[in-house]
Amino acid sequence: SDDLNASEETVYKAVMMWINHNKRWRKREMRKLMELVRFPFMDKLFFLKTVQNNEAIRKCCQDIVTETLWYQAFPEEVRSPRTHPRRVSGLREAVVLIGGTGTRGNPTVYS
Repeated sequence: SDDLNASEETVYKAVMMWINHNKRWRKREMRKLMELVRFPFMDKLFFLKTVQNNEAIRKCCQDIVTETLWYQAFPEEVRSPRTHPRRVSGLREAVVLIGGTGTRGNPTVYS
């Protein structure tokens, strides 16, 4: 969900905990669930050490791992549902205005 208020690392850990609780039955859901994790917005070191090194992830989701590595290298070139930040991810657009008065008392504004 775009409204999920959690880091992608937390989302990934929660999914893995759920799967590992009953691997035999839940592993078949791994691909579907991993498609919902927005790996490109994870901490790069966490992704490399934890996700990319996970053998189960590499087996079922190699294309998602590859997509994330491409996004990290070329963020403007990769588009998918996973490369769209969640609304509450902390990534926001903002307009910044700085103003004051000039030497003659005239207002100045910089944007």
